[in-house]
Amino acid sequence: MNIKKEKISEISGQEVFLVSITNDNNFSVSFSNFGGYIHQVLIPYQNNPEEFEDVILGYEEPIDCVNDKSFFNVITGRVCNRIKDAEFVLNNKKYTLNNNNGLNHLHGGSVGFNKKIWNLDSIQEDGDEVTVSMSYHSPHLEENYPGNLACITQYKFNNSNEFSICYSATTDEDTIVNITNHNYWNFHGHKEYYGTILNHSVQIYGEEVCEVENDLIPNGRFLNVKNTKYDFMNSNNISQNLLTEGGIDINYVVNHEKVMKPVGRTWSNLTGMGVAYSSDQPGLQFYTGGNMHPEYKGKYSRVYGKNYGLCMETQLFPDAINQANFESPILKVGEEYTSNTIIKFLNNC
Repeated sequence: MNIKKEKISEISGQEVFLVSITNDNNFSVSFSNFGGYIHQVLIPYQNNPEEFEDVILGYEEPIDCVNDKSFFNVITGRVCNRIKDAEFVLNNKKYTLNNNNGLNHLHGGSVGFNKKIWNLDSIQEDGDEVTVSMSYHSPHLEENYPGNLACITQYKFNNSNEFSICYSATTDEDTIVNITNHNYWNFHGHKEYYGTILNHSVQIYGEEVCEVENDLIPNGRFLNVKNTKYDFMNSNNISQNLLTEGGIDINYVVNHEKVMKPVGRTWSNLTGMGVAYSSDQPGLQFYTGGNMHPEYKGKYSRVYGKNYGLCMETQLFPDAINQANFESPILKVGEEYTSNTIIKFLNNC
């Protein structure tokens, strides 16, 4: 395993680093402690291990993520996804959050975990795996969430080409927590096959989704995916018709047991590259990039646009604090929040 750590900036006296890890199979991942931004994922071609594709969207320079407004490849929290009307009641007290998504609260607010400089605590190599630990202290009433929240994020990368994302948190006052990573994948890469997410295949191991109403807010019911556009139980290609009709941005029910298990996979039919997700979280938000801006200045002088990336976000269900039959996002004093996801990089799809 090859590990490189370089300082790329300093913001308000806090150092920002880029950590790059290349495993023994020539797969590599690079990320920053600014919001946990994942800058680069290089997958080698199976028949030519010296030739790579960068399969994640991003910015030309890693520090450019400071100005990101689309949650490219970052840690989202305290609570990811949407909270209806940007409010909730906890212990008989009402909290009003930032309504940064119409009337609703999205991905932790206007200055969420994606905009924080996480402390780079340690980089440890143990045999075939490297673990990078980062921490952030979210103060009481930051974005109007109660409690001082002590957060730890671990990025792990091993010689089985598995990139793991592990979150944990404790609090000194009852609060709500639901953290995820918001990677924008495009497994065509940035070279010859560069383009939208057409010609990607997707499989999601969920027979139900959280039924949504206005503004993609769940109504508390579950919808069976059979005979709907959400059915990816068997692998399906992303079609132009699907994208033209609005694509997909919905949370799948993938894991009632909260044990680590496969939840979904996606790959390019052009490069043969992709990922397989396993997680211990009940939900998987699948998003086909329908709300992406018309133009982003991306890496390698490429310009991204609508439907140029797809996301798989492991998490508790959206708006869970306001839905009695969803698993609760409440973290009580003395308890620990945990979330674990394994993303296996593939080049043989």
